[in-house]
Amino acid sequence: MASYASQKYEGILTCDDDEENILRTPTSFLDRKDWGIARLTIEKLRTVRNNVLKGGAGLAAPQIGILLPIFIYTPNRTTEGLIDVINPSFEPLEKQTVDGYEACFSEPFRCTRLTRWKAIKCRYQDLTGQWQDVILKDFAAKVFQHEMDHFQGKLTVDHPSAKTETFAEEQAFKDYMNKVLQDDSKTYEAS
Repeated sequence: MASYASQKYEGILTCDDDEENILRTPTSFLDRKDWGIARLTIEKLRTVRNNVLKGGAGLAAPQIGILLPIFIYTPNRTTEGLIDVINPSFEPLEKQTVDGYEACFSEPFRCTRLTRWKAIKCRYQDLTGQWQDVILKDFAAKVFQHEMDHFQGKLTVDHPSAKTETFAEEQAFKDYMNKVLQDDSKTYEAS
């Protein structure tokens, strides 16, 4: 997957152009009676990810201007096997954390080093409305936690432990992200 936050993408809100402050607004639980909007939101998330971004580990509804607790993600850096997540929550499974770099389509040309839980127990509804309970570790846990931040109105730069690198040139950012990807493959086990 070679899609990075190396530019401003059409249809993606960024911290620089979010006039309605959607990225900084927490979402609320989505009731089952409103499931039609969940289906439409997931369809739009998948379209933007596949046709505009052409990849990426995850994408949350607030990033496309929809203030709902919905995201899609891939647990293993592939373009297949996207998972639909609605009304998620998680808790850490252990006290172990891992430091790693993250980029966000809503924060172009930035890469932030953060501390995340290494293993988490997640609960969410799928598109059918069924509750799913899963344990995620390593990269999948990092992505899940990153996307959950969007439902709290939080960006990577808002974390107390955040150490952010900002780039002026697209190629410099891409080169840096390629190094991050290589480092991640050493840090996180294949899931």
